Amino acid sequence: MDYTEFQEICVTAARALHADATEQDGRCSMTIDGIDVLVDLNEEVDALHCYIDLGSPGLHDRVEVCEQLLALNLHTHSDHHGTYAFEPGSARAIFCADLPDASTLNGDEFAEMLRYYVDQTEEARQVVGGIATKSFGVVFTGEMA
Repeated sequence: MDYTEFQEICVTAARALHADATEQDGRCSMTIDGIDVLVDLNEEVDALHCYIDLGSPGLHDRVEVCEQLLALNLHTHSDHHGTYAFEPGSARAIFCADLPDASTLNGDEFAEMLRYYVDQTEEARQVVGGIATKSFGVVFTGEMA
């Protein structure tokens, strides 16, 4: 996928999602249901890198939020092939996902993927916003071999 195709797929996806796509430093930026989404094109490996904003936790909540995001990574990494992260420079929690084989996607498929990621990160946005905490089961129990 080249940059022109990237722009086209972003505009088509944004239209399907009733959002506006704008170009920002070579990135596709859109807001889906009030959630900021950034997409980068990596032409070298034909992949799209998607970043879903989860919000900014309060200064005193960052450690707990980061712990919750790590727990989400542990328990959901195989479900949606993405990663929860915290960007210290902006103090924002972010969900990152890579879409390989970008040139095989059309705008409607891309829109479906973005919708899926926005929907799947709702719980994480609630954790970051202090609305909810999540209790996860324990992966390692007892003594290690």
